[in-house]
Amino acid sequence: MKDSINLVSKRRKPNAFHKRFFIASIIFFSLMFLISAGLIAYRFTLIAKLNSLKDEEQVLTARVNLNPEKKVKFLTVRERLSEIQKVLNQRKNINAKIESLSETLPFDVGVNLIEGDESKIRLRVEAADLASLNTLIEQKIEEYAQERNRGIKRIEMNRFGLNSSSLLYEATFTIEFI
Repeated sequence: MKDSINLVSKRRKPNAFHKRFFIASIIFFSLMFLISAGLIAYRFTLIAKLNSLKDEEQVLTARVNLNPEKKVKFLTVRERLSEIQKVLNQRKNINAKIESLSETLPFDVGVNLIEGDESKIRLRVEAADLASLNTLIEQKIEEYAQERNRGIKRIEMNRFGLNSSSLLYEATFTIEFI
C-alpha cells in the first residue's frame, strides 16, 4: 500500500509553448514599460517648453504694457493703412474711367477739375476758344457716350461760360455710370 500513495506530485516539464508565451509576455511588458517611460519624458519636455513660452509671453506683454503710446500709435497707423487700401482699391476703377475720358478730350482743351466716385464723375474743362469746346460738346462727348463698354448712364452739362479770372471758356459736365 505504501507504493500506491504518493503525496509528491509529478513535476511537469514546461513545454515549448509555455516557454514562448513566457518570453513573449516579458518582451511585451518590457516594450510597454519603455514606451510609457518615453511618453512620460516627452510630456515633461512639453511642459518645460510650455512654461518657457508662458514666461516669454509675460515678458512681451509687460513690454507692450510699458509702451501704451506706441500701442495706440501702432493701432492708429494700422487703421489708417486699411482705409488707404480701401481708397486705392476704389481709385483703380475711377482711374480707368478718367483715363478713357481724357483720351476723348481734344488736345487744346484743358482739365481744370476732376472729382467723383465709381458712379459719378464731375469734370470741369476749359479752352481758349469756343471751337474747341464746340468740338468737345458736339462730337467727342457723343462718341464717348455711344461706346457701350464704358457703361455710361447719362452725361449732363451743368455749366457753360467764361471764367472771368482766367478769361478762358469753361464747361462743367457730370457723367453718371451704370
